[in-house]
Amino acid sequence: MVKKDSSLISEFVRISKYFGQRFDLVQAAGGNTSIKDGDRMFIKSSGYSLAEVSSKYGFSVLSNNKLIKFLKTTSNVKIDKSIEKASFDVLRRSIISGNAPSIETFTHSMLKKYTIHFHPIAGNIVSTSSNSKKIFNSIFQEEILDKIFFYIKYKTPGIALASEIMRIVNPHKELISKNKHTILFLENHGLICSSDNADDLIAYIEEIMVKLEQYSKVNFKRYKMTSLISEILWKNNFNDLVSYYSEDIFINSFVKSKFQVGFSKPLNPDQLLYCGESSLVVNESLEKEIPSFIKKFKTYPRVIIISKSVYFISSNILKAREVEDVFKSHLYFYKLSKSHKSLSKENIKRLDSYNPQKNRLRFWFDYLK
Repeated sequence: MVKKDSSLISEFVRISKYFGQRFDLVQAAGGNTSIKDGDRMFIKSSGYSLAEVSSKYGFSVLSNNKLIKFLKTTSNVKIDKSIEKASFDVLRRSIISGNAPSIETFTHSMLKKYTIHFHPIAGNIVSTSSNSKKIFNSIFQEEILDKIFFYIKYKTPGIALASEIMRIVNPHKELISKNKHTILFLENHGLICSSDNADDLIAYIEEIMVKLEQYSKVNFKRYKMTSLISEILWKNNFNDLVSYYSEDIFINSFVKSKFQVGFSKPLNPDQLLYCGESSLVVNESLEKEIPSFIKKFKTYPRVIIISKSVYFISSNILKAREVEDVFKSHLYFYKLSKSHKSLSKENIKRLDSYNPQKNRLRFWFDYLK
């Protein structure tokens, strides 16, 4: 991998994790991201969640020109099973490296440099409504007139959806090329957003979400906090981490109760290895207290408590849920037992240097600095 690709892949991972950790924007393994570099397109591989994409796996590299060439042949043609089969063959032949790419690869191929397809809850409250197009038109009147936003009637994901998008946007391609963003509102599906600048794209998507949340009368501030936490960690050289907001009833009840003080000291090896030596309870400023924690413990916090909301940190969402499991189990110890015997500093130090235990949790020891 050349140095140029290293920078490109780092950007790809950052964008993927930004959206993948946000339950309000992506659920399970849904959604996909892409970046174009000349004829090459880097896109999330099928079967991976956005939050688990890394510099080593979770993406494919394809020849974009081959994809565009085939896509053009589907213009004004009814998409049948033979065309769908042909599209899969083209996808396979277009792969330069990596595993099977996202089924939405053809849609990404025709858009701007950075593209994200995601399934926001606030957006799909609208897109699944029987009056979705009318609501869409009322929320985004100006953007529709400026040919920034387009409503796409439901089509099967894959070549059928890509062909429909091409039919809708092609008549306006000159104006679209001048606009900073292209936003596709998919009936019963989600949003596809594209731009030539990654940071502009992220910021604009957050603006769109505010409008959709206001219409739907929902507040997803608790999920948006995961983005802020991760961005601070990334700035402190923990680049591949994501944060996860816990909605576990027992955990939240415990943290909000009288038991909230003094439960962070490790009682056994698993609590130390999964949850770290201490939780970070934020009193004033995330921006100041996360770096202070890193400086003190020489690693990042696995558990962060902000205004009695609990966030778990790891390399992906599944691993963060493992941290949540261990954290929850230990809350029972603190709740149901009146006295506790924590691990001593000597035992903690010994455990930190004990390789067999480290190998059990290679995913977070990899980040120790």
